[in-house]
Amino acid sequence: MDLSASSPNAAPFTEGGSVYTSSVRYDYAGKVAGKFQGTVFTQARVELVLSQNDPAVNESALHIYDALNRPERTFPSWPGETVPGVKEPLHRMVNKEKQKKNRARSIKECEKVWGDYTGTDLQCDEYPFASTKEGSTKGDNRFSVRLIDGTDNGNGGRRLDEMYTLNRIVDGDAFYMKITD
Repeated sequence: MDLSASSPNAAPFTEGGSVYTSSVRYDYAGKVAGKFQGTVFTQARVELVLSQNDPAVNESALHIYDALNRPERTFPSWPGETVPGVKEPLHRMVNKEKQKKNRARSIKECEKVWGDYTGTDLQCDEYPFASTKEGSTKGDNRFSVRLIDGTDNGNGGRRLDEMYTLNRIVDGDAFYMKITD
């Protein structure tokens, strides 16, 4: 019996054993994935969608849009700069210590560009996110920071966390960005 007809991603059944690939993952990831057990279609393209017209996250969305499409408007900036998220995926990283290092590196860059902004409603927004393997400490300088409204920054972080949970994105899983008007 040839099982390859049942799935376009499946390799054919072979004599003496099966060679079958699946685009489904069953896991016991726990709280990091929102619940203890779950199932994921691993070939699905997961996107975090933010709108520049959504007043709750419009500054976050504009910053990410600029980083992806107009990196010369971002910091740090260098000729030919590109950041991942549209053609190249981002990858979730759950290691809290590495996330803290990403945030600290990004804040250092914000302070280098804008000086001391404590006492204001502004926060250092970073893209790619501190919770990704592509964050600011990766070492390739393919990141962006910008001061934005703290409430907007918090809302953007909550949307990212919701996307992780709703799509069961665990450590190392890929996702993409989509910024709309």
